[in-house]
Amino acid sequence: MKKCLLAAVFCCFAMLFGAGAAQAADKPVKISTCWMDESPGFNIWYAKKMGWDKEEGLDINMLLFSSGPAQMEALPAKEWVLGSTGVGGQLIGGIRYKIYAVAPIISEGEVHVLYLRPDSPAAKVKGYNPKYPNVYGSPETVKGMKILYTSQTTVHYMIGKWLKILGLTENDVTLVNMEQPSAVPAFEKGIGDAVCLWAPFTFVADSRDWVRAGSATDMDSITVSSLVGDKKWCDENPELVAKFLRVYMRASDMLRKEGTSPRIIKEYRQYMNEFAGIRMTDEEAKKDIEIHPRWTYEETLALLDSSKGESQADKWQNEVAEFFGSIKRFSPAEIQKFKDAKINTDKFLKLVQPTAAPAK
Repeated sequence: MKKCLLAAVFCCFAMLFGAGAAQAADKPVKISTCWMDESPGFNIWYAKKMGWDKEEGLDINMLLFSSGPAQMEALPAKEWVLGSTGVGGQLIGGIRYKIYAVAPIISEGEVHVLYLRPDSPAAKVKGYNPKYPNVYGSPETVKGMKILYTSQTTVHYMIGKWLKILGLTENDVTLVNMEQPSAVPAFEKGIGDAVCLWAPFTFVADSRDWVRAGSATDMDSITVSSLVGDKKWCDENPELVAKFLRVYMRASDMLRKEGTSPRIIKEYRQYMNEFAGIRMTDEEAKKDIEIHPRWTYEETLALLDSSKGESQADKWQNEVAEFFGSIKRFSPAEIQKFKDAKINTDKFLKLVQPTAAPAK
């Protein structure tokens, strides 16, 4: 009788322990991620709303940062392990911290725009350099300007290209460093002669009838936003990185299929309002989606292909690194350190089996 009783008690404990272990195994893995107040974060915000992260066994937390450099400053404290950043974050992350760029996600050719005041003499001169016919300004009209920008970001790179196109350097102007949300009201109040912005702040500028001096495309200063991760964490958790990538690309697939439908515009406006704190009209949301086209899984793999030398992603990043080296923002040793780090990798992307998303 005692043996039967002990056996029954043992079975009960075994069942309880087994149930607890099963529940622990089924519990989603919490992952903290970094984003800025712009388009790339919509993918994860929408995926979380749809429960796609839970389907992969993840519980993704989204943290908002004002810029790429600010994101990287939070990395040593392990505030995040994956997320999206621009060229500034990629560069600083490669030089000062150990990161991977696990997937380029969006070309920023029409995302970044340089603006002039309507009465600026530079706004009257177009195509000074015939190689850049859509770029405004000339040495005489730009020299001595005060330009609002966000340091060590894509807009910084773009201003450098603008000055080079006109035969000028940063020594010929005054650069005033501001975060993007502060630059728009400052320029509106009369501070500065030019301002360089990224979307969605460009939509405010367009509504004010400020003159577009040129986009990143016009100035041949194409950059990309990339998904990045803490190198050590990624190496220790390759399957989690692959799951994260699959969630992200599932949302990209949905966006390509559904486009700027009324439903998507409504969702996008909600994302911008709730996460980024930016109110958008339907037209602004539509435009923001259109200037942030998502690449397919195959296109992303192709951008990371280094079988014949530098990948396209490497080339884009190294061009930016060389620019910042040329203006002494980073030393030659730091630029070489960035190149040697080879932050781009396709090893996590190759673990992904893309998941097609339904329209809704």
